[in-house]
Amino acid sequence: MIVKALQVITLASMLLFSNFACSHELEQSYVFLTINDTSIDGRLEINIPDLNRALSLNLATDKSVKPEDIQRYLPEIKQYYSQHVSIDIGEGIVLNDFFLHSIPSAQYLALNFSFKNLTSVPEFIDFEYSILFDVEPNHRGFVVIENDWRSGTFDDEGNIALIFTPDDTKRRLDLTESTVLQGYFEMFKLGIHHIWEGIDHILFLLALLLPAVVHRLKKEWVPTEKFYPSFIYVVKIVTVFTLAHTITLSAATLGLVNLPSRLVESIIAISIAIAALDIIYPIFRGRIWLVVFVFGLFHGFGFASVLSNYAIPESYLTLSLLSFNLGVEAGQVAIVAVLFPILFLLRNSWVYPKLFLKSAAAVLIIISMYWFIERGFEIDLPAGAAMNWVLDLLGLR
Repeated sequence: MIVKALQVITLASMLLFSNFACSHELEQSYVFLTINDTSIDGRLEINIPDLNRALSLNLATDKSVKPEDIQRYLPEIKQYYSQHVSIDIGEGIVLNDFFLHSIPSAQYLALNFSFKNLTSVPEFIDFEYSILFDVEPNHRGFVVIENDWRSGTFDDEGNIALIFTPDDTKRRLDLTESTVLQGYFEMFKLGIHHIWEGIDHILFLLALLLPAVVHRLKKEWVPTEKFYPSFIYVVKIVTVFTLAHTITLSAATLGLVNLPSRLVESIIAISIAIAALDIIYPIFRGRIWLVVFVFGLFHGFGFASVLSNYAIPESYLTLSLLSFNLGVEAGQVAIVAVLFPILFLLRNSWVYPKLFLKSAAAVLIIISMYWFIERGFEIDLPAGAAMNWVLDLLGLR
């Protein structure tokens, strides 16, 4: 128990005081793992200066290393790794050969490996690791689980699972704690997190909610008298938006439809302005449902771009889609549950229909057009830094 506690403290300390996710420190080398349902993919990474020390090479360490420089020593490098790294996934399947190579930042080398056509995810992976220990006793090796759907791990270069030292070169990685339920829950949280971080999605919803507590009477906005009509309006709006973005989120994630990101993000931006413009001038005249549905389709493509950034095994893709979408809906419902009651309480104030409603719409249009120009023309406008600073300050970016 004490030993386990010390290991936890050690891991926590290294996570706090080492910048694992951004750069690789000297005297540290890595094994990154991506756990899939029928395969385990990985790569080994080492700094060029440490590689020089291990093999007595003279590769440049000033970011000028080129692939051809590595190619010259590749057989020797692969042989060294084969002698100092062994990965055993059980059933007599042992990997001690590595293929391909890359230099991600011209500072460290990456060798790739893969276990293919597995019948199932192994319960344990046994490692033997002694990179550089013969010449540098302060060197440390790390096993990092970068992607594992069942444990809800996605693109996490700081998820250290094992640490190797000269006195501890043989370690076992336990994968039995990873469950489908855990992966489902993490994808659900990812959906919530995305909708809460997606300020453009939130502003689109806000543009739809602002007129929910008022109605037009002789070209003027007046407060609704009862809660029920406003509530039904919101339910319809959210339902139509949900239906639309669910269609395209599903189609894009399953690879049935694909649109350029630049087009999608530009249309998402302009959707805010168009929804807000209907507040200032009735351009849709009761057909806002069609507008919500059409733009909701593009918001769905925006949601799908998030899932595309994660290494999701094909067999878990449908479940990931379901749980992520449910998370988006939960986050969306939470936003509506907070905003709608506030707007309903404010509606009877003369300020709301006479001043606030159209002023808020105008602000939304300005922000929307700003984003549309930046995204559509791929330029950075001068006010970008200030706007991003405000969004960061509010926790909205």
